[in-house]
Amino acid sequence: MSNFNLSISPAQSEYVLKPGINLVQAYDIFNNSDSEITLNTEILPWIPSGTDGSVNYNQAVNNPNIDFSLANSDIKIGQPFTLAAHSKQQLVLKIKTNSNTDLSDNYYTFFVFQNQNAIESNDNFSQATGKIGSHLLLTVSNVENPKVESAIQNFSISPKIKDVFFNSITINGQIKNNSDFFFKTNGKITITKNDKTIKEFELSPDNVLNHHSRNISCLNESSCSLNPPLWPGHYKVSVVLNPALNTPPLDTSFYVLPISPILFLLLIAGIILGIKKIKKLKLHP
Repeated sequence: MSNFNLSISPAQSEYVLKPGINLVQAYDIFNNSDSEITLNTEILPWIPSGTDGSVNYNQAVNNPNIDFSLANSDIKIGQPFTLAAHSKQQLVLKIKTNSNTDLSDNYYTFFVFQNQNAIESNDNFSQATGKIGSHLLLTVSNVENPKVESAIQNFSISPKIKDVFFNSITINGQIKNNSDFFFKTNGKITITKNDKTIKEFELSPDNVLNHHSRNISCLNESSCSLNPPLWPGHYKVSVVLNPALNTPPLDTSFYVLPISPILFLLLIAGIILGIKKIKKLKLHP
């Protein structure tokens, strides 16, 4: 049994180019396995799906004004080639646009996969199969930094009222792209109490693709959360995006109350009153 152990670099490329301009992107393909492998290539368009960065290949349509080919003299897209064990192959992708290309985004994946025909023709060899890809985000624009416009939606805090000790405050929301070009979620979330900053989160620079939404996530954090203990009071939460995104700041708030200490004191008071009542009954049966 041969393991499929292939890698590709870079994992993603992003370009802004004018209509009619051509470019090249070099990919390094590494065969990390102990066996020679027969590979093939293809380019597939995709569209964003959901708010978590997922992609959809089934409903995407090729842009007829963008053409892809390989600059390698001995390899073409859709043509099998072999890669020796523990070796590297550089594939140079040529991207050609014509002057009629619409000013908007185009999303593709450059795939490298194991050639199925070579596997099926070898009856005496059992081999794992696989497929790897590198995303290609192409912005066709007449300017280097096309205008984008965003909005913050479904911005919320959970829970709105919390105890000083138990449960975390979780910040949720999406950033919506109202333009034809993708952008990154540069910005920050600030939590304050009495105008004093309690904590700041840098937003993770995720791509928000054209006319789509992406969940807010925080850099180097598993979630945008504020953990207890917290002092009682009124807290304000503000999200501010990069000015280039043309998005007004958005605020919300939550309250922290000493719920568990009050319940604990009531419990202690109840126990004391109960003990006194029992003693009183024993003294006066």
